[in-house]
Parts: sequence; structure tokens; C-alpha cells
Amino acid sequence: MLIDDLYTIEQVDLQQDNACVRIRLNACHTIYQGHFPGMPITPGVCLLQIAQELLSYIDRREYSIVACKNIKYLGIIDPIVHPVVEYQLQWSTEEDCVKLKVTVIDGHQVFSKMSIVLKLMDNPCINSMKQLGVCVVVPTYNNAKTLLSVIRGLQEYSSDIIVVNDGSTDDTGEILQMLSNEVTVISYPKNKGKGYALERGFDAARSRGFQYAVTIDSDGQHLASELPSFMAALEQHPNSLIIGSRNLRQENMPQKNTFANRFSNFWFALQTGKRLFDTQVGYRVYPLTAMQNMKFHTSRYEAELEMLVRCAWKCIPIISVAIEVYYPPRDERVSHFRPFKDFLRISVLNAVLCIVALVYGYPSMCIRKFVLAK
Repeated sequence: MLIDDLYTIEQVDLQQDNACVRIRLNACHTIYQGHFPGMPITPGVCLLQIAQELLSYIDRREYSIVACKNIKYLGIIDPIVHPVVEYQLQWSTEEDCVKLKVTVIDGHQVFSKMSIVLKLMDNPCINSMKQLGVCVVVPTYNNAKTLLSVIRGLQEYSSDIIVVNDGSTDDTGEILQMLSNEVTVISYPKNKGKGYALERGFDAARSRGFQYAVTIDSDGQHLASELPSFMAALEQHPNSLIIGSRNLRQENMPQKNTFANRFSNFWFALQTGKRLFDTQVGYRVYPLTAMQNMKFHTSRYEAELEMLVRCAWKCIPIISVAIEVYYPPRDERVSHFRPFKDFLRISVLNAVLCIVALVYGYPSMCIRKFVLAK
């Protein structure tokens, strides 16, 4: 990759199927020392490579060049005379390839025009998820600023993504309309809560024949690059619930998250007799087949706790996987958690689950273990 070495990206103006990218060339790069010494010229092969890398940067997926057509070099790009140039990109998708038209300019001067055919490079995780029958479910509510980058990141690892628009009132609808040919979209006008959105996503996944669903938040905190770790754990522990485990001492970790997690861990242990290090994380792989007949009674943030407890009562193995997460600076965070209302709902649920654990949860686990032991 030449990015951040031969050049740096200064500005990206992105539309649905075209973009204008301004880059600054590095006149000190070794390419200029070896290519026409004393008269630095940006090689044509580098112009091609930069175009490929810019598409990968915009789309968040890796592409390789398979064909070049109609290449015209109309001017010399001297990085000292022309340190900043613009790439005008226009693309269309046809079957398994992308056709990219490129114009390299500086103001009104056109340096190069070319047409490139690119192919998406295979990611082993995509094949693994297909073989295991895994899709990704993304519940979202008013996260328009991060949603597109989250989906682009996921597309590097999965070709089966279901986005549930939980009554968003920002630009989420427009973003999903733009992506309607790339992901499955479920939308409804009124916000009904994360739990309801997850159930709608699970129903859609089952109807499409998937056996597992990865759930990931749309605020950018969860990293798509952790998906291979989840798939590796799932291969070793099929029919299990795979749950992420964060480092709660990492930089920028909100203090309230640490307290809430310890609080939740305590109640989960009391309700199930099992211990988990991180019961609050939403980055999970749910075994849809094993959860086929489960009916959940909560619909908002507390639903993820109910799902976790109900899976434990059903003796579905719960496997933790260490993950990294990204927490932006405090003034950039977007949270829809309502401290009083949602904490009250979680507290009420914990009280109810403790009672149900005595009359149903623990007896159910004992019976299932006895039957499995036979």
C-alpha cells in the first residue's frame, strides 16, 4: 500500500456513486529519486495504484485491479510544481466487479484519464461466515454520523448484513436507502427499543435461513476486525452464545460503564450460578436455532440481559472472547441510554429474574443437565 507514504488524503467529497478526493503528494518519496532523477514525475503505474487505494479507502473494502482501459496521460505531475491534485472517481458495480472512471486534475488542468476494472478481494472471514450460516444484525437509532462507516467496515468481513432502523429521526433513512442494494433493511416509523429491533433482526435472519446472528452496535464502538475471533470461537463451540469481553480498564472507558457492568455481573451470577466478566457488551453471536422458541418480555436495553439469562437457563454454552472497543472522547460520544428510566427498567428486570430463577431457572437447568447426562 502506498497510502500515507507516497501521498496523504486531504479531503473527500463523497456522493452515492462518485467522489472527489484531494491528495497531497510526497515529493521526498524514494519513487521520485529513482524515476527521472532531477526531474520528478509521478509514474503512471502509481496513478493507477492510487485510484485503486482511494476506492478501497472510500468503500472500506480491499480491491485489486484486473484490467485497465482507455488510459490517457495528458500532462506531467511534478510533485513540487503540483503538490496537490484531485482524483475525480465515478464507479458502477456489475456482477462481481467494479468499473471505475478516473480523472486526475489540478484546477482546470487534466493530467490523466483512465478506466479501471477492479475486483473485490476475498476475505477468509466472509467464507467462514457463509459456511457457518452467520449474518450480522445492526440495530440503529439516530446514529447517522457513524452508521455508514460501521456498515462499510462490516462489508469487509460479511456479505450478509441486516440493518434494523428503529424509528430514527435523523439521516439514517437516507443512508439506508442509498445502501438498499447492499444490505437488508428493516424500518418502522416509531422507536420501540433495542430489544425489539434485535428480535425483528433475528426473525429476518431466520427467514433467510441463517443459524447464527452477530449483533453489533452502530455507534462505532465495536470493531468489525474482531469478527474473525468470533468465528474462530464459534467453530470451536458450535451452538453456543459467543459474547465479547472488553478491557474495562482501557483508555477513555466511561466510568459509569465499569460500575454498570459490575452491577450486572453480580445479578447475572445470582440468577444463573454462572460468572461472566462482561455481561453488558452488545457484541455477540446468538445461536438462532437453539433460541428458536424463546419469547422475550422486554424490548429496550434490558432485553440483552434477559436474552443472556434465558440462554443460560436453557443450558446454551456461553463463551467469552476478548475484544477491543473504541470509545471516542467524551464530547463526541452519542448515547441513547436514559440513566433513570433505563436503569429502573434493568433493576425491575433483575428483581423479576431473581424470583423466576428460583421457581423456573435453576430447576430448568438441573433438569436439562440431568437429561443431557443420560
